[in-house]
Amino acid sequence: MRRSLVLLFAAGALVAGCSGTKNGTASSEPTYTTGSPGASSGSSGSAPKVSNPLNTASIESNACSALSAAKRTELGLGEGEQRTTSAGPGCSIFAADDRLNQIEISPVLANKNGLSDVYDTKANNEYFEPTEVAGYPAVYAASLDARDKGKCGLFVGVTDQLAVNILVQYDNGPGASAPCPVALKVGEAMIETLKEG
Repeated sequence: MRRSLVLLFAAGALVAGCSGTKNGTASSEPTYTTGSPGASSGSSGSAPKVSNPLNTASIESNACSALSAAKRTELGLGEGEQRTTSAGPGCSIFAADDRLNQIEISPVLANKNGLSDVYDTKANNEYFEPTEVAGYPAVYAASLDARDKGKCGLFVGVTDQLAVNILVQYDNGPGASAPCPVALKVGEAMIETLKEG
């Protein structure tokens, strides 16, 4: 139970628009930008644009549909468990052979400016590294840098209005020392699944 609470807090802390600062004390219940008119117009649009937006209807209602059964098998992952957060739907997926290795996939519906909302809050992150995932703009980012402890946060822009947060938390195996390549592979598999419809 304690591990689940830590993971949920870590996932919440990764979401763009979280309250708090990196030098301050984090609250146990993060708050999110809701995409209200004021928040929406406040985005600088600083993230790269998504040139080929994906159909995200499936993941907006069921985040576990982000990875097909074939992709989960290919990645050595088991079935996903749906959950709901204040930022939108989420999915917890465990490694098929080790439940201490977990991936959270969360479309960030609370923010309405996609990856630009993540860029607008980069000052609150201990790491912020723009990248691409299968040709889609993305950024590795988190308010706390725990990559050396098996945790890596990746946001992928799938439309200009929606980013998907992929949070890896691996305690064992190669992913425990290199979690970001795991996040990248999950992001690539997600994009392939969404393209297949």
